[in-house]
Amino acid sequence: MNKKPARLASLVLAGSAALALAACSGTTPADSPATSGSGELDVLPIRLNWTFEAADHPWFFAGMEEGIYAEHGIELQPQEGTGSASTLQLVASGSDPVGLVDSGTMMGGVSKGLPVQAVCVLAQRNPMSAIFPASAGITGIDDLKGKTIAVTPGDSLSQIFPAVLAANDLQDSDVNMVGLADPAAKQSSVLTGASDAFLGYYTLQLPAIEQSSGEKMDYLAFSDLGVDTLSMGIVVNKDWAAENEDLLTRFIAATQESAQFVVDNPEKAADDFVAGVPSFDRELALTQITAAVPLLHTEATEGSPICQSDEGDWAATEDILSTYAGLSPADSLDAYYTNDYIK
Repeated sequence: MNKKPARLASLVLAGSAALALAACSGTTPADSPATSGSGELDVLPIRLNWTFEAADHPWFFAGMEEGIYAEHGIELQPQEGTGSASTLQLVASGSDPVGLVDSGTMMGGVSKGLPVQAVCVLAQRNPMSAIFPASAGITGIDDLKGKTIAVTPGDSLSQIFPAVLAANDLQDSDVNMVGLADPAAKQSSVLTGASDAFLGYYTLQLPAIEQSSGEKMDYLAFSDLGVDTLSMGIVVNKDWAAENEDLLTRFIAATQESAQFVVDNPEKAADDFVAGVPSFDRELALTQITAAVPLLHTEATEGSPICQSDEGDWAATEDILSTYAGLSPADSLDAYYTNDYIK
């Protein structure tokens, strides 16, 4: 692994230029894979669910820094997102061929006819939670009654949280949800007392806010409150996937290899992440990476290849979302996912 790809800033600029050129020429990533200037690597943009300022997707950065994607003939170009819902729409439209999206959000899109499918589930255990100061005296979901909860409108957390309330015999009206577009504003609102809690990931925002503020935080995990759904996965535009089977198969293989590298080398993975996102604190990256690794498998997929998801887990997720979140079940679970690209 002696090839060193360009740093993330260069990749983002190159990716933006490639997408702009495609738009001007009337060609989208759904039409054909781009090739790098050297003609040696296939350029593959991937739209993340959020910004780079979170180390819950270290696999991509480690894979770029360690040359794993390059060894599979791919120049991976991560693009920042603004939430799972918007990333899903970009993938469905063909603007982006591949995206990182919450599985529940993707399932909702499939039920509405979007041409998308999950091909790799990287966070199979769900870290969604309500986060609050440890001093708040919140020990269970009933303690959230009457509380003000800061949310990001349209993100996967805000879409799943009503299911959490319903699963615990609560109504949306039992809490006061305040929409704040900036995730940092959610955290600040809790620290200043404007909100009692915010929706976030106990693997990400909780350690970040503890580090930045010095205040001890606590959380209620959705998975402990009856809503244990599959979480973040790689989602593709189905038309693009059908036309680019070789590239997609290589991408999944490289991602599996990159994820295994992170599992085996968390310290080096933290270095790789900071090499790609220099503004990010290295120790926080290590903390978040260490928390992300246990999410790679459920009990059903322990011992299976990374990325491979289980039909029973999809069925359980569909059952929860159809019961509590109004999801219209698909005719077949195959509508949501495939393991066909996993070797």
